[in-house]
Amino acid sequence: TIYLTRNHQGPKMDDFIASDYKAGDVDSIQSPLPEWTKDPRLDFQHLTVEMLSWQNQVMKLRIPSADVLEEAGYKHGWLFNPPIVDAPRMLTNMLEKVEKHPLAVDVNVEMDKGYESMDGMIQDAKDLECDALINCTGLGSRDICGDERLIGGRGLLLHYDRSCARTIEDESLVNDATILTEDAPWGSPTEPAYMIPRGNVCLVGGACQEGGTRLDLSDEERDRLVRNARIFGIDTDKAEPIDEWAGFRPLRQTVRNEVDEELSSVSGLKVVHSYGMGGSGWTTFTGVAKDNATLLGC
Repeated sequence: TIYLTRNHQGPKMDDFIASDYKAGDVDSIQSPLPEWTKDPRLDFQHLTVEMLSWQNQVMKLRIPSADVLEEAGYKHGWLFNPPIVDAPRMLTNMLEKVEKHPLAVDVNVEMDKGYESMDGMIQDAKDLECDALINCTGLGSRDICGDERLIGGRGLLLHYDRSCARTIEDESLVNDATILTEDAPWGSPTEPAYMIPRGNVCLVGGACQEGGTRLDLSDEERDRLVRNARIFGIDTDKAEPIDEWAGFRPLRQTVRNEVDEELSSVSGLKVVHSYGMGGSGWTTFTGVAKDNATLLGC
């Protein structure tokens, strides 16, 4: 994964001095970089575009050349190796595991009806003789729980076949990479530009529009995503999107992952609320599940 920036965002000389830096003691540096960048599993590097270009002689990534990046104003980048989740396959696999679990009695992912409040959900749980209930209805909790702190963060994607035509002239560059930026001219915090190879498709985005409600892409939004696709190496003269998507992330200032003591007392069930992870669901779901298990006393 490559995250492009216009400015240097790593530690500077003042950061080393402020930490009374000792050679080799990386953890003592007061770095402005996020804490997660210290995780050794990510092999995180803060590079100039020139350094990235040198490394790409070995990595063979299909990314814009150093000349193109520098001309656009991108002088630095983060290079790291996070896992990329193929969400449809992952969800299918997770469902199969649940269905095969010896304690699973009735696994049903199709809802016959929606819920207007927690009361209906609690009653269904009682009818099924459950002793606990976890509410993970995401954005639906705004209505179900009356949680006005929960808002939709609208996102946009175009899907391209991963085998589609490319504009990268160097035929030795054969490996796809996730590449993104929130800096101008290609991106912004509310309209990030990115491409994520996942399974048999490349996902091109994007947006994070707080409070957005439109259910499809406007012509202007579609044109912007096609532009992003071309920037990141898809030959949009020869390749058409195979799908497009607009959806809503459940944004909340703080994640809600807690026991509802009042509802638990009244209903006789242990009721847990778990929502508000925004666009970080795939990043946090394992830890959230473990937290929920702890809350249930498992």
